[in-house]
Amino acid sequence: MHLFLGIDGGGTQTRCILGDDTSVLARGTGSGCNVLRVGEACAQESLAGAIHEACVAANVSPREITRTCAGISGAADDGIASLVQRLLIEIVGGAIEVLGDMEVALESAFRGGPGVIVIAGTGSIAYGRNSGGEKGRAGGWGRVVSDEGSGHWIAVKALSAGLRARDRENHSDLLKELMRALDVSSAEDLVIRINEDPVRDYASLFPVVLARAKAGDKQGIEVLESAGCELASLAETLIQRLFGSGEEVAVATHGGIFASSDQVKRSFEQELRKLCRNASFVDREINPAMGALERARREFGVWHRSETGK
Repeated sequence: MHLFLGIDGGGTQTRCILGDDTSVLARGTGSGCNVLRVGEACAQESLAGAIHEACVAANVSPREITRTCAGISGAADDGIASLVQRLLIEIVGGAIEVLGDMEVALESAFRGGPGVIVIAGTGSIAYGRNSGGEKGRAGGWGRVVSDEGSGHWIAVKALSAGLRARDRENHSDLLKELMRALDVSSAEDLVIRINEDPVRDYASLFPVVLARAKAGDKQGIEVLESAGCELASLAETLIQRLFGSGEEVAVATHGGIFASSDQVKRSFEQELRKLCRNASFVDREINPAMGALERARREFGVWHRSETGK
């Protein structure tokens, strides 16, 4: 029996699915394994924990795995992909393929066919493939210069909007709640906290913005609507590059921002309809770990035939 492993490794959580040729045998989870965020040792520990959980549940050894496909945050970079592959070699047997996490999300959404997926979570990116098999991306260049519409981007925009309101001597409940979450008592302390680490990830503040928007906070609502528009702009940029004029394009969404905020998703869809009339929206569950498993199965067929000369 062949054993296949699909891994979805993000910045906050690692998920894996173990299966045979047709069935899912077990699942495992761990903390985030983005090497750039958590470091090499923690990434390996997260991967090993999730894989061993699935293998124990299925009563198999990781060394019995025939082929692994891992979609890992940051692994669009060849250096990161090579590093993660070395980490996996110490855990599993068989052939190993390491891809960017957006690759396995696209696989889950369109199963090898054309389409665009927009992902918004800790970071953000638009990724797609046209009917000719050409792939492309827009955004996803990291929180310092990009990741528009992500959890970090939303939090930073909310902080900025709150401080601008304070400059106008307008009371801001949004700023007050953000300051409380950061455990600071004054705007001056807030500025010190923000600027002592300019590259800090503020994605953890997204739930604060979301809660205020749900309570009717105008600033919170405007920030979330702006996030949706930014994500639509990413999608439109990629569609213009990959697809011909008037060609129908299926668009899927994935990630914690879309899942948590109807405001972001509604704004995204409204804006993209204005920007790209040939876009249609796919409403299906996206499971990147399953996409990785399906790719591991499919690519094994190619790999196995070439190895045996068939």
